[in-house]
Amino acid sequence: MEITEEPPSKAEKSKSSDGPFRSITDRFPIGTLTAAGGRLMSCLSKQSPVVTTKRKYTISANNNERSSLFQLSSSASATAIRTSTTTPSHLNRLPRTIQTSLTPPTPDTVGLDYNFDLTYTKLRELADTNCKYFSQQKTDVCRRFEHLLIQLLQSIDTSMPHIRYLTDNFHHFDYSAEIRANGYRALVVAHGQACLRTLDILQQVDTKRVGLLFNLMYSSRLFQDLESWTKALIAMQRIIALAAKMVDYSKKTVLYVDADHVPLDIELDYFKMVAYDSEYFFGRTCGFQFASSMQTMLTFLLAGLATYYETFNRSIPYAAASIATAPKYILFPEQRAKKCASIFRDSDYLFCKAFWNIVDHDYVKMGSRYIVPNVTVSKYFQIGPEPIEIGSVVVPPPTARPDNIEEPKERAVGNIGAGSDNPTGSGSEQPGQLVNIKLLSNEIREGMEELPLRKVDLEIASTKTLPMSDHLLVHIHGGGFIATSSSTHEIYLKPWALNFEIPIVSIDYSLAPEYPYPRAIEECYYAYAWILKNANKLGWNGKTLLLVGDSAGGNLVTIVTMKAIEAGLRKPDGIICFYTPFLLGYSMSPSRLMAIMDPLLNTGFLWRCLAAYAGIKADEEPAHDDLESAATSEDTGDTPAGKRRKIEKTLSSSDETAIDAAKLSTTNQNPEYIRDDTYYTRLGDIMGSRQAKLLRKLRESTLPNNPYMSPLRASDDVLRQFPTTYLVACHQDPLLDDSVTFARRLRSLSVEHHMVIVHNVTHGFLSFYNANYHCKKAADLVMNDLARRYEIARSSCFSKKKKKQYKKKNFTPLTNPIFPISTFSDMISDLSFRDPFIDDNVEFARRLRDLKVPHHLTVVDEWPHGFLDFGFAATEIAQYNIEIIEMMKKIMQQSSENPGDVAAVPSRID
Repeated sequence: MEITEEPPSKAEKSKSSDGPFRSITDRFPIGTLTAAGGRLMSCLSKQSPVVTTKRKYTISANNNERSSLFQLSSSASATAIRTSTTTPSHLNRLPRTIQTSLTPPTPDTVGLDYNFDLTYTKLRELADTNCKYFSQQKTDVCRRFEHLLIQLLQSIDTSMPHIRYLTDNFHHFDYSAEIRANGYRALVVAHGQACLRTLDILQQVDTKRVGLLFNLMYSSRLFQDLESWTKALIAMQRIIALAAKMVDYSKKTVLYVDADHVPLDIELDYFKMVAYDSEYFFGRTCGFQFASSMQTMLTFLLAGLATYYETFNRSIPYAAASIATAPKYILFPEQRAKKCASIFRDSDYLFCKAFWNIVDHDYVKMGSRYIVPNVTVSKYFQIGPEPIEIGSVVVPPPTARPDNIEEPKERAVGNIGAGSDNPTGSGSEQPGQLVNIKLLSNEIREGMEELPLRKVDLEIASTKTLPMSDHLLVHIHGGGFIATSSSTHEIYLKPWALNFEIPIVSIDYSLAPEYPYPRAIEECYYAYAWILKNANKLGWNGKTLLLVGDSAGGNLVTIVTMKAIEAGLRKPDGIICFYTPFLLGYSMSPSRLMAIMDPLLNTGFLWRCLAAYAGIKADEEPAHDDLESAATSEDTGDTPAGKRRKIEKTLSSSDETAIDAAKLSTTNQNPEYIRDDTYYTRLGDIMGSRQAKLLRKLRESTLPNNPYMSPLRASDDVLRQFPTTYLVACHQDPLLDDSVTFARRLRSLSVEHHMVIVHNVTHGFLSFYNANYHCKKAADLVMNDLARRYEIARSSCFSKKKKKQYKKKNFTPLTNPIFPISTFSDMISDLSFRDPFIDDNVEFARRLRDLKVPHHLTVVDEWPHGFLDFGFAATEIAQYNIEIIEMMKKIMQQSSENPGDVAAVPSRID
């Protein structure tokens, strides 16, 4: 069924320059992008030689947002890129009746009748102006800038036709006219964000290029920044060009493209991007598609990845020397980018498993105790090995043997948490038919004493016992099927247990590759049956059962539901899948092209996780093979561009008749190609022989297309019986298309479901719950709405007044297509305040009010006591300090003008 675009509302069409306007500062933290917006406005205020139209720029404030909103009010505006057929070369040629904002395409504007053509137009204009200036200079620095700007102009000119083609076809792949999100949109959004960042650098070059100081102070830094963004845009140009071709291969109907119907040379181009272009996204441009706070966090994460790789399986002296030099990966982005790209390309699953399991280390767990709140009950125990009988259904214990000949008696490879007093996760010893689960609860509930509960199972001493809960949440953790455990996910599970006052059971399934498919499914299904059988032991009366899973855990949650439906067991009342892979089979989709530039869920890691889970192993060869011995000449050196030229030269000289012989013409003129030995030889020249063999085994294996690995392959009869399903996806996630496609499948079967698309955060944002504000806000929005829908009571620590406010609060519905995560939290929210002196201030304000003394009370949430001292370290606090100063100036002015008046007491500061 073809889905058409929804026309803009009257409010959008009639929006004036004086009214509230949503711009990029609504969707990104104020920090660097606010500064970039300011520089951008000053850039546009300069008159270009080719622009004669007078412009006026205004800054307006929105009462509902505490960030400054930049609005462009110009008589020279551009038509939407979706409807234009040519690229305007001058701003004064554009229509004069449509108001526009100079922002990149964003998830809630792209596809609507908003305009972002002006961004690309201004970028090209400013690049051309700078290029002409540097071409007239004779210095080496100016010639380098000129050469770089020529490359930038060529990249923009090449990308624009592909972007126009994608925007013209967006609507074919959306979930609906309201929920407009898919991989093609995500790629265009990312390109627009990169263009805006490049435009900011060009503005700095434009203002500082004249004079001796440019060569002495600014040229080196600005050239490095501009070079990084130019390389990133050139790499994105190749990705977008491939995405434009995929639109035709998919016949404009589905997001997934059958790789067997993609020409050989196109697919090899994709592997070249994976092998060489990733480096351009891990340096100065790291995480540019996410919020600025996420970018900082991902930069440190990649620096840690590079450092850990140097210490992995090394001697102690060598490891100590590597750690001592680790700051170089923070100080020198190019070194970090080159190292991380090499790791993603050449490392094996053992390193991936070891790095992700760092969070399972005993010392990390000890440190997390100061971050993660304590719950009353935290009991880790094992169930089995007896079969479970529920009515006429018998669920046997797990029987799938490990990949080894003998049962492993030591901790799995890569787990560095040896020595735990309370072992959890993949590293714990696991007898053959036992399953590990963990129970978390805010209080002891009736029936839990049957487990039994011991003193060591109580993190907080408690003497009261609550009645059984009406709700139980069963959680299955993610980690690519190869890493992490329930303990590593307590960072958000324990706050959930405290805030919602319900018991939570987390299943610790055995991990690949020691326990490949179907061991994890058997353990999760067995644990699900045990939970149904022993509800009273968990403090649950059996009323409402919810299943939650993130990433790989969402895949397992879906499959457990399928098995329960097929066996006739009680199915859960609802399942919640966060950024879940629903198709593990070898296939191409536009959002998975985002994995090339994703610093957390990179393409190389995705392949290795899938191969480990499917039990596929590459031949035992050194991890660093063909690519390490690439040409050493200066022309074809170790740079990605040099390696790309060497590979292209080798491939161009190969026997082209092999490709022609492999092409088969079909009646519908869609060619099919045979991947023979010649093809995989060429693939080995690009990816290395070890990776090529692994990819060949993945492609030839039919296991990943099994419905119990890829729920998208499940039958209609099973999916039609699914309970209410909640799908939470990230707009810049390589797995976005999985959620969109699965939601469309459920809709076609009339299954009740809700879909939420979150942007500004990365895949796995739940794991950064306490490390990043945007991640926490996204998780709370989803879970608060879920609590409202299932009438889950909130924490009793709230006063009666706060409980009443909570019930009246309008939550963001899960059917909302895409919601931005605002930069600031509400001054007064439904969360408990963090300052122990809050009551003192409130009582003193009441006393002053009773005495009719002029006063002002401001309550700030989310920040600790003494937050003014941290203004130098947090942009949001520094911005708020400025607001406080302005407020104090206003109060002093009012007091001097009207000394006898009693000031009003605001309930919040907007």
